[in-house]
Amino acid sequence: MKKIALVSVFSIVALSMTMTSCKKKEDPKPDEQELITTLKLNVTGSGGVVRTFTYKVENGFGGTTSGTVQIDTIKLPAGQTYSMTAEILNEKANPVENVTDEVISEKDEHLLLYISTPSSGAGSLTFSNGSKDSKNLPFNQTITMVSGAAGSGKLQVNLIHAPTDKTATTTTGAGGETDVEATFPVLIQ
Repeated sequence: MKKIALVSVFSIVALSMTMTSCKKKEDPKPDEQELITTLKLNVTGSGGVVRTFTYKVENGFGGTTSGTVQIDTIKLPAGQTYSMTAEILNEKANPVENVTDEVISEKDEHLLLYISTPSSGAGSLTFSNGSKDSKNLPFNQTITMVSGAAGSGKLQVNLIHAPTDKTATTTTGAGGETDVEATFPVLIQ
């Protein structure tokens, strides 16, 4: 009788351990994306003159309702070379949150992609020498920019999270998830 009771106790303990270990583990909560309301392009020309061009979405990029949108026109002299730095902010936070620091700390998982329309000639901007991530792949938070001949165009700037190809020149080719998509009008004078 003791033997049967002892076997029963062991069976119950083993069964409860099996049931406990087979419980479905809860999925971890996904990382919430930072709210990004503002992209600033700080453009430094010869003589150290800095011009700032802002694209601001009141309720944040990618939201269901954008609210007020402020878009500066990028106005630059023709045929000049500039150093450009992207600054990413959450201006809904008080004080304003500089998301740039977080993006830089996660530069292996981010890519800033610049697409000029037209890609050359009047109204164009070309890019080179972008900053790199820890694997020496493009990150482009800072980059060299050259203005084309006088004319008008557009500059699309994308902040891509987890790109699948950091050497791509299009958003489709880069893959990943777009955290910011901003298209600035360009006027080269």
